[in-house]
Amino acid sequence: MVKNANWIDKRDKWLLNVKDLFDTIRMWSESQGWSVHEDEKTISEDHIGSYKAPTLVIQCPSGRIHIDPIGCNIIGAHGRVDILSFPSLNRLLLIRINGDWKIKTESRMDWPRAWSHEAFIDLVNSLTSVV
Repeated sequence: MVKNANWIDKRDKWLLNVKDLFDTIRMWSESQGWSVHEDEKTISEDHIGSYKAPTLVIQCPSGRIHIDPIGCNIIGAHGRVDILSFPSLNRLLLIRINGDWKIKTESRMDWPRAWSHEAFIDLVNSLTSVV
């Protein structure tokens, strides 16, 4: 597959956005005393091909959160990152729209709070709750 320079630029910008997001999530998590482990995965996307992207695992008292980038080639957005919790198996989506991260449910409904430090702490606690 021949990769177009515009798609490569889109991928590179996406990876910078993910890095900035992950740096912020790491800071917010560590401020709560939660441990954070970074790993990486391979993403394959049409027009872009395969590339490496970081992932995060956050261990908090009530469970574990996986922060998993899905890709930049998303219809109606400039990228998607999934937030999956264990043991509850709940999932929320972070969708990048017009330069901002928007929290969505799996059914694509808006989360009642805007993306922020407080919203992140609340959503981690909500997602890891098994009751």
